[in-house]
Amino acid sequence: MGVLDLDVRPTSELVVVAWIASIEHFSSDMVATTLPPDTNKDGTPAAWVRTGFVTAAAVGGTPNDSLPVKRPVMQIDCWATVPGSNKPPWGEANALAEAIRYAALDPYNVARPLTIGPAGTAYPQARVLSAVLQAEPRRIPGDPGKAARYQFDMAFQWVTIGDRLN
Repeated sequence: MGVLDLDVRPTSELVVVAWIASIEHFSSDMVATTLPPDTNKDGTPAAWVRTGFVTAAAVGGTPNDSLPVKRPVMQIDCWATVPGSNKPPWGEANALAEAIRYAALDPYNVARPLTIGPAGTAYPQARVLSAVLQAEPRRIPGDPGKAARYQFDMAFQWVTIGDRLN
């Protein structure tokens, strides 16, 4: 149990990070709520520089007032970089965005059970019921680190598996 002996429940950000990480060719090392540094402490390129990276943040949504169904709108940012280059790899960042788009269009695979959470916290599993792009992925120019960034909003519906009203 956590603070005040409350049950630990997953957040929309944790669920969406887990859902994106479970897409084919993605991993939990490629998705989080914040972009990690592009270099390790020893100065070598971080692992995500080879694969690209995705960040997810809640930007809105409409809570369900009678059922335990969460309906967040998430901002998804897809990042790619080439160390030492002044040319952002736009195609790589866009490829991440398109992979997420196509995963959302797969009606047989959207609702897979998800194991949630950072190490050390036991969250109940969740299931995304729907994932729908709310806007076309768009370039976000002007990153001082010369990273390519594509951004779009996506609406999700999800439930905690086994959740019920008391």
